[in-house]
Amino acid sequence: MDQSSSSVRDDNGSVTSEKLPGRIVAAYAALTLPTAALGLPITVYLPPFFAKEMGLGLATVGLVFTLARLWDVVTDPVMGILVDKFPSRWGRHKHWIAFAVPILMLATWFIYMPSVEPHTAGYLLGWLVVLYIGYTFLAIAHQSWGTELTSDYNERSRLYGWREVVSIVGMVTVLILPAVLERSGADTYKKIASMGWYLLILLPVVSVFTLGIVPERKAHVPASIPLGKALTTMLQNQPLRRVLLADISIAFAIAVSGSTYIFLATWVFEQAIYASLVLLAFFVSGLLAMPLWMKLSYRLSKHTALMVAMVYACVSLLLFPFVATPGNLVGLVVATIAYGSAFGAGPMISRAMMADLADMDQLETGVKRAGLFFALLTTTNKVGAAVSVSICYLILGALGFDPAAETNSDGAISGLMWTFVLMPCVCFGIAALALRNYPLDREKHSEIQLRLKDLEQN
Repeated sequence: MDQSSSSVRDDNGSVTSEKLPGRIVAAYAALTLPTAALGLPITVYLPPFFAKEMGLGLATVGLVFTLARLWDVVTDPVMGILVDKFPSRWGRHKHWIAFAVPILMLATWFIYMPSVEPHTAGYLLGWLVVLYIGYTFLAIAHQSWGTELTSDYNERSRLYGWREVVSIVGMVTVLILPAVLERSGADTYKKIASMGWYLLILLPVVSVFTLGIVPERKAHVPASIPLGKALTTMLQNQPLRRVLLADISIAFAIAVSGSTYIFLATWVFEQAIYASLVLLAFFVSGLLAMPLWMKLSYRLSKHTALMVAMVYACVSLLLFPFVATPGNLVGLVVATIAYGSAFGAGPMISRAMMADLADMDQLETGVKRAGLFFALLTTTNKVGAAVSVSICYLILGALGFDPAAETNSDGAISGLMWTFVLMPCVCFGIAALALRNYPLDREKHSEIQLRLKDLEQN
């Protein structure tokens, strides 16, 4: 059996794993460098590009992106089942990543580098669906792969933590690209194309690096499980439901912050010219704080560390009203950096927790379903992000705020501030409460690993 870390028992009979070599962690995390760059352009740059330069209009583009996302949410669990049920002679994951990369590259070419003539809504919808299919296969296979690289409680935090670090690096890089090109006088076509070339170059290079270095278990044909039993065990899994509730709440909160931050910087702090630059500081602070959240998850149980992160996020959000005066750039920067420090904790810890939940499910059902578990996690993340923007904008509209207007009333601007602060705070609070008295802690996971090892030996 080819594994990157071997499991052993300590003097007390608990299951521990040797530390993953740094090159394995680096090679595993590297795959998120290009894939992380897909998220920001899709939500920030591509919609206005196709609405304006490609001549589709805001309403059409909004509908197309909504339909593509809804399709993606529906197909995520199906793809998770496929990843689990159809291994290859290399294992459960590598062939799916190799399958997904050319699909992503093909869709990238047609979406990021379209010809200059206007395109139809069908063109955009078709290639977005292809892009999402490739991305979902890659993301589910990659995330579930981590469950087999190590069974150690802390090592999983380390593995998914560095995955998140590289992911943030990818986001920062793709934010810098258009800013640099803009200073050289590049038009929108060139800025979008630069992101496309970033993906086209890095995807094959990094995937070969990851697939060549990171080992994988040789998979046996998985045992079958009746569909009814599969659904029943999933619905009855209370820890799983709590992690999914926490994840959808965190995704909702982060999406609200992202969709209103430029409005906040422009209308509350009157710093429109620096808004994008300060937003970059948000991601950089999240990157620098990741090792601290990893160490906290080592010291505490993962759910406790995530609860601490959620409380910290709420407290840091409450800094904004105290410094919210027109022209206060320093206050905006300080509050943004403080809040951004919590950015990576949720995705990192929730994925490490999901890996532990997949172990518990395997013990209960006798079937490896990590792909399906991580598919559910990607689904809740997407649902939270998609729904939040609509709800948030409806609230802002009801409060009388109009980002396209030359002026907004003091009440509308105040409503914007408190929407930015209170909606995420409520969601972070829900996430923290969902994990209160969470049963799958370090000791419980050690027991599960011990029983899994006994079953393997017998």
